Amino acid sequence: MQSEGLGNLRNKIIDFIKGEKRVGLVLGGGAARGIAHVGVLRVLFENGIPIHILVGTSSGALFGSLYAGGLSVDTMELASRRSGWNRLIRIALSRRGAVSGESMEKLVEESIGERQFSDLHIPFAAVASDLRTGERVVLREGNVARAVHASSAIPGVFSPVLIGGRHLSDGMVTDNVPVDVAAEMGANFIIAVDVIPKLVLDRDPDNMVEVVERALDVGVRIANLPILAKADIVIEPVVKNISPFGLNHADELIGMGVEAARKMMPEIKRKLKL
Repeated sequence: MQSEGLGNLRNKIIDFIKGEKRVGLVLGGGAARGIAHVGVLRVLFENGIPIHILVGTSSGALFGSLYAGGLSVDTMELASRRSGWNRLIRIALSRRGAVSGESMEKLVEESIGERQFSDLHIPFAAVASDLRTGERVVLREGNVARAVHASSAIPGVFSPVLIGGRHLSDGMVTDNVPVDVAAEMGANFIIAVDVIPKLVLDRDPDNMVEVVERALDVGVRIANLPILAKADIVIEPVVKNISPFGLNHADELIGMGVEAARKMMPEIKRKLKL
């Protein structure tokens, strides 16, 4: 652990001397709203923005793993438009969660193969949460699909995932936009994408489910603010109240991602001197 930290410090010093930027892309969690990440990835790719390091939480881990594994943005868009809960989850009653997310693992494996982290095209990390200790857990070794499953396991909805003797759940619990993980992996220019809706929306929640969802969003959003302040660029695509289970909003979410990323592109290019 200590030698890894020294290695990252050495890389940062070398990059500083050379004047080179190592771009870290951090994709935050937000369940179905993470589909907006696909639009952001499209704009970054079309504008030739290099991505040297990828970090994701929850749905951000899903799309981050697919991109790091070499899946094209076109394929991700098509899959997002065709997806449904029957594709992503399998009902399996248990004591700790109503749903098993094993289909999430299958989706990742079918998309990029049964990859280990070391097999990916871009260095990648998925963030999960240890339910026993309350610790953030950064997953960078082992089976990628299993790690994505753990990072996306919403407490009380999805069953926890056992990895390395720990019962892991959604990384949103401990770190929804893990900017510092990208920095620890050697990034010295960080683009963070936060898909939790903004604090002020265009309308009030109009039913009990929306009230609960909104209350959780506000809590996560406020917790995100000091973390996002550490990023060089923050992209915030979701500007309206879309349910975290709103997979039927794929086109709209992808469009929001495209629009938000295009808005920030002049600043990204200016700071990267592209």
